[in-house]
Amino acid sequence: MSRYHPVQVVLHWLSAVLVIAAWVIGAIVFERLPSGESAPRVLLLGAHMATGLAIAFIVALRLALRLSLEQPAPATSGNPWLDRLAGVVHAALYAAALGMGASGLALAVQAGLPAIVFGNAQTPLPEDLGQFSARGVHAVIGTLLISLVALHAAAALYHHFVRKDGLLARMGFGGRST
Repeated sequence: MSRYHPVQVVLHWLSAVLVIAAWVIGAIVFERLPSGESAPRVLLLGAHMATGLAIAFIVALRLALRLSLEQPAPATSGNPWLDRLAGVVHAALYAAALGMGASGLALAVQAGLPAIVFGNAQTPLPEDLGQFSARGVHAVIGTLLISLVALHAAAALYHHFVRKDGLLARMGFGGRST
């Protein structure tokens, strides 16, 4: 088999788009908007949380499919150390994405965000989410996740432009061959 299952391809690219969207929304909420209560902050925080939940669900589904469907043979870079690193990066991507979901959920619970953002709670947003321990964990894992995504993308581009080995086609929207 030379390609991933079409469902895996769709979920891969959907999760990629959602991770970037969550990162951008999170950067706006935590770095661009002033702390405290505001309608745009609550709206964007809700979008960030919903996107994060969707990512966690999709990643869990991707893991289940990875275990239940036949996979293409591992790619090779021509260097055994880089090949091992690729496996570590893939595992770390899954772990970091799930860790983001868990730390985001922990932060939401610590700060009482679900009732504020999705409910009718009259409680204002906390002035500074940095006061909650899960916020620091969420930020560290977020930096790790974005770094891993960048490394993953760089490796894919290396395979495409330097090795010219057709690796990107395995995660493309074409037919599968066995």
